[in-house]
Amino acid sequence: MGDWVRLGDAADVPPGKVRCLRLADRKVAVFNENGTLLAYDDYCTHVGGPLTQGTYENGVVTCLWHGAQFRVADGAPLTPPAGGRLRPYPLRIRDGAIEIDLGD
Repeated sequence: MGDWVRLGDAADVPPGKVRCLRLADRKVAVFNENGTLLAYDDYCTHVGGPLTQGTYENGVVTCLWHGAQFRVADGAPLTPPAGGRLRPYPLRIRDGAIEIDLGD
């Protein structure tokens, strides 16, 4: 059984958009990739730039600090200086709310 917690409303993340949703001391980037919601830590794996402040186009997020790019579908790094894969969170929608499994 997971440690599922409510993060926000699914309606707040329209298709093709990303939002930073906060949960206590965590910042979570929630992407709507063609109707599928995906959640990652809102930090670039290079030096921690906020991904939600970068650009998100065609399934790729680009960190505004140094230009590292990641494929949103799986968090894979696409270009340097990315330091590795983005940290994902299992996500589900219940009664219109986004819930993530903290899995700590």
